[in-house]
Amino acid sequence: MTGGGKRALSYSSALGMWLAMTAAMMVPVAAPWVRAVGRVDARRSGRGVVAAAVPFASGYAVAWAGFAALAGGLQFFLAESGLPVPFVRGAPVLAAGVLALAGAFQFTGLKRACLAHCRSPAGYLLARWRPGGFGLARLGVSHGLYCIGCCWALMILAFVVGMANVFWMGLMALLMFAETALPWGARLTRPVGALLVLAGVAMAVWAVSAQGA
Repeated sequence: MTGGGKRALSYSSALGMWLAMTAAMMVPVAAPWVRAVGRVDARRSGRGVVAAAVPFASGYAVAWAGFAALAGGLQFFLAESGLPVPFVRGAPVLAAGVLALAGAFQFTGLKRACLAHCRSPAGYLLARWRPGGFGLARLGVSHGLYCIGCCWALMILAFVVGMANVFWMGLMALLMFAETALPWGARLTRPVGALLVLAGVAMAVWAVSAQGA
């Protein structure tokens, strides 16, 4: 609470910030899939590209809106608990933990599986294709869940650097796009994970040293 009795951050404000950030960061990542869905549907049904792209993109947006709701709730809880966000300014130990977590996730089988899905729209669409608006919306939700599985750890770095840090959040958006869309993107996963883990260790060492000084 602030001195005037008002909350420093409302849940609706936190949700709005996360919705805006996820939209800005995931639109470039989703664009190749939306185009692929439009082309496949146009060949199969003869409809226009937009007729398929809209329900698919809507389903994808619903999945990420769910992620934003959870992340916004966590940020609201942190604000109510008096924990500083971004962590790097006042909670270096928490910042170190999140960096190490995000880095370690880059080495997991779940990351590899979700990234493999995100990098191969053609195979997934052929295997899971569902015609019609509702079927395409379900397909969008399904892909969105895979995308969240691939990118959530990088997204929560917003708690470390802050959503208002345009440079770092832009860098994360470029990384997610490169991982999922560029031919050599999968090669970035482990080096980025190693860098994040090292950054977490370095921040933890610095935090302990600062406390002992």
